[in-house]
Amino acid sequence: MGPIAAALARAAESGLIPPGESVLLAVSGGADSTALLYGAAEAAARTGWAVAVGHVHHGWRPREADRDLAFVREHARRLGFPFAFRRHDAREAARALRLSPEAGARHVRYAALLEMAREAGAPLVATAHQRDDAVESYLLARDRRGGLARLAGPRERRSDGVVRPFLSVTRAEILEFLRERGLAFRRDSSNGNLALDRNRIRRALSVTADADRRAAGAELDRLTEARERLEREFSELVEPHLGFGPDSSSADAEILGGCPEELRRIALHRLASPFARPGRPPMTGREREQIVGLLASGADFRFEAGRAIRFERRGPTLTVRCRPSPAGRREYDPASRTSTMRASAEIQL
Repeated sequence: MGPIAAALARAAESGLIPPGESVLLAVSGGADSTALLYGAAEAAARTGWAVAVGHVHHGWRPREADRDLAFVREHARRLGFPFAFRRHDAREAARALRLSPEAGARHVRYAALLEMAREAGAPLVATAHQRDDAVESYLLARDRRGGLARLAGPRERRSDGVVRPFLSVTRAEILEFLRERGLAFRRDSSNGNLALDRNRIRRALSVTADADRRAAGAELDRLTEARERLEREFSELVEPHLGFGPDSSSADAEILGGCPEELRRIALHRLASPFARPGRPPMTGREREQIVGLLASGADFRFEAGRAIRFERRGPTLTVRCRPSPAGRREYDPASRTSTMRASAEIQL
């Protein structure tokens, strides 16, 4: 059994993509997603997966992207899978949301994929993020001095239904899978744009010594295990003491004040994420650390993060909500809470 087949077999056995489940494959037409498409097609006979294909046209490279769309549509047709796509102007979304082009594209992509999955009746969206992508994400987060959540790279399973079965598979193994089957794939010309941080990291990694690449991968594995351990502790010790309503979220402030700081940080993000602006974190790292300290003090306080989200402790309760505008209206309507939490790459990797 090759690496692709083995990864998908593990996904079925572990329940990442349970046997018989409906899943939307995110297929761009590149090497990784084309391998996911054909690997899932081969695995479906054994796993009983009901597979659909989703493609997002970001509005970049218009003619080239049109060809990507046609390529994916044709391969879905050949395999007999339902196909859906969305066209979006990612640059316009980035400008409107005041995000970088990359962050704007991620926001558009995940929102569109989750929408297509809902329409297809699929509770899961499988993306083709692989081992090399995860190492690149670790190096990028390290350069930006990110915290544990970012240093540990993409999650195999996100709370919104996005799953990544290929995180143990290397790019070389994917290319070998495609070569053995004589499968073509699309190449994204924007991958050569070194103005984009990830492309610079990818270029540097391509000429890095094997020993250094292995060391980076080992550190990524260590951080991933640490994050998983921390999140298990959070789910057992802290999550039962959080509450979420349509207009506010709340927590037992005494529990938060007494737990380790890393668990406090996770709790603050969970509480504030429903009120974050699309594609953006609910608070800066500096603001988060201030609130972490205030909770440890045990005193009542009011703190406004980003001049939009209010954290207020009164006695044993911490309440988080949007700060009312002078006219008594919210500056950001949390009615879009679900889509914001699902689509925000800034909050959930």
